Amino acid sequence: LKQAWAKMVVSSFGFKIQIIGSPPIEKSFILVGNHISFLDIPVLMASLPEVTFIAKDDLKKWPIIGSGAAAVGTIFVSRTSGSDRSLVRDQVSKVLQEHKSMVAIFPSGTTCLYEDRPWKRGAFEIAKQAQVPIQLFKLSYLPLRESAYIDDDNLLDQMAKLVEIKDKQVTVTWMEQFDSIGDSEILANQLRLKLIHE
Repeated sequence: LKQAWAKMVVSSFGFKIQIIGSPPIEKSFILVGNHISFLDIPVLMASLPEVTFIAKDDLKKWPIIGSGAAAVGTIFVSRTSGSDRSLVRDQVSKVLQEHKSMVAIFPSGTTCLYEDRPWKRGAFEIAKQAQVPIQLFKLSYLPLRESAYIDDDNLLDQMAKLVEIKDKQVTVTWMEQFDSIGDSEILANQLRLKLIHE
């Protein structure tokens, strides 16, 4: 059901999905990668339907994406509440350990074209706490800027413009898996740079 919803959303905007590499087969890990578009969640879910997402709470208000994300079990977190973030961290750690789940987190915390902002270390600390590996992925959209939702873009305007563009493609590249041991901030920076340069 989750995969069907995700594929429906992606295809309704006219995108073809290409997958490079193989999705992870382990049952318990954290996925981290770049965050470009309002379509990132359905794109990843179409490729790996078992995944659970961590997303900012205002995503719930987005048309189409918000209600669907809530329906498929996305865990929402407030960016302004430290207690909320701590609660979510404990909740995700428990889910990873007890249910052997896959959890996706966008470490940038917001959409951007080139991941030129430092990644937040929260995802890496959760992986370390739960003693699970980190799976790196990369999303690539064609055309890039028109597919992105960044800066002062208006979501409804961006959706309408995107529908009009022909021959769109999004590529999901499954990269390497990494141990979550060591300093979380250093690991976050290393993986961000690896994604940028590949």
